[in-house]
Amino acid sequence: MDVSQIIEVRMAVKHKADTTTRKAVGDFMLSESHAVNVKSNNLKKQNYSPNIISIKRMHEWVYEKRNDLSFIFVDYEMRDGDPWILSESSLIPIEKISWACLSIEAQGYGVIQKVKVLEVLEDQTKREFYKGFLKAYEKFLQKEKKKHEEFAKKLIADPDSIDW
Repeated sequence: MDVSQIIEVRMAVKHKADTTTRKAVGDFMLSESHAVNVKSNNLKKQNYSPNIISIKRMHEWVYEKRNDLSFIFVDYEMRDGDPWILSESSLIPIEKISWACLSIEAQGYGVIQKVKVLEVLEDQTKREFYKGFLKAYEKFLQKEKKKHEEFAKKLIADPDSIDW
């Protein structure tokens, strides 16, 4: 087992759950409709903008199937080959995470990344989170469009004109 799996198992045990084979959704399940994803961070390493979840998986699980998705954020350091947990968050439902600390970046259909210090908005609803998602997704699409337009300018329209 790698370090992240060890931490996932520890968090699952703490929450009286088993780790799941549904790795696409969560690291463990609190119920058939409530997945939990554990995000571990080694404080001795630089972990720039960790991936939270793919937008496709998040959308399908939370908004299309109307399930719950929560996160536990764990900071640790290695001591004698064992991960020592220095801090861990409580269960944080995805809809309580502020888009001020999130961004959608290019990977597959897009991936939600934590780009700033975690900000939790206890009163934020799934509807409000979704409105933030739509704004972030529009920004992502515009950035991707611009990137592809720039690349398209480099394409050679007539392959026969190339001196192979």
